[in-house]
Amino acid sequence: MEWTFVLVLTILVGISLVYADPGRSARQDDGGLLPDPFPTDDGDTSGHPVFLEEPRDTYVLRSRPATLSCKVRNALQLYFVCNDKPVHHRHHSQQEFVDPQTGVRHLEVSVDVNRKEVEEYFGLDGYGCSCIAWSSSGTSKSRRAHVKIAYLKKHFENQPLSTHVGIEGQISLQCLPPEGVPPPEVLWLKNGELIDTAKDSNFIISNEGNLLISVVRLADMGNYTCMARNPAGTRYSETAILTVYVNGGWSTWSPWSECTARCGRGVQQRSRLCTNPAPLNGGRTCSGDPLQKSDCTSLCPVEDGRWTSSSSYVSPDCKIIVAVPC
Repeated sequence: MEWTFVLVLTILVGISLVYADPGRSARQDDGGLLPDPFPTDDGDTSGHPVFLEEPRDTYVLRSRPATLSCKVRNALQLYFVCNDKPVHHRHHSQQEFVDPQTGVRHLEVSVDVNRKEVEEYFGLDGYGCSCIAWSSSGTSKSRRAHVKIAYLKKHFENQPLSTHVGIEGQISLQCLPPEGVPPPEVLWLKNGELIDTAKDSNFIISNEGNLLISVVRLADMGNYTCMARNPAGTRYSETAILTVYVNGGWSTWSPWSECTARCGRGVQQRSRLCTNPAPLNGGRTCSGDPLQKSDCTSLCPVEDGRWTSSSSYVSPDCKIIVAVPC
């Protein structure tokens, strides 16, 4: 009787184990070759919050607050902490959606920081905010984004000056922009139009903000203005006038003219002009003479090839000279 009771008890325990883990029985029957359940779409089986976008450093203006935002997946709650203090949920702007393909929940939150909040914080590390994402699997913290007050002073530390330069020369127009946070970007305008250095490689803007013209062309003459800008505003320097001058050059010599004497000694000449190129915008005129003269001799003509009657005259030394023309 006792052996019968033990046998029945053993059978019941075995049946209960099979029903408690049916998958275990199936895996054992297949020799352990069936794979474990597939991982999620992103490979994150823990459901731990993962940041898709983290807050970035930004600037607050006098009339406009700075906006920080972040985006996360697998989170139940998402909020900002600024200077180690949680931001009240009423100051958050939050959106959420579920990816229809993966079923993963996404949260996005943003918060505005005004100028007064930044001015009233005196921590050595500067005003900063981080995003905190929470789920039942754990908590994640984003990078700390710094928020600074943007400004741009009015006066340029170095202004461009009007100048003259010869054609095909090289010129550098100086510009040192006003102090600002963040450091302002420096651009240049010619006759009120923005210079695009990507389209015209003859123009180069240095790291200091100077404008370099590699090979000056006549078309480069004009009014140049330095412009500095950052999120706080835009400033313009005084306008500098660039004058491109051209030094004069001689043309080639003209052909020699005919001799001035039809019989015997005379003069002939040739000329040139200061037009190659002509002086322009205060350029030097040509040096040298525009006219050149030279002696010339022409043979006298013969009359019918016969001797004419002779003539005579008394020379200064009392000698009688007889001339017989041919």
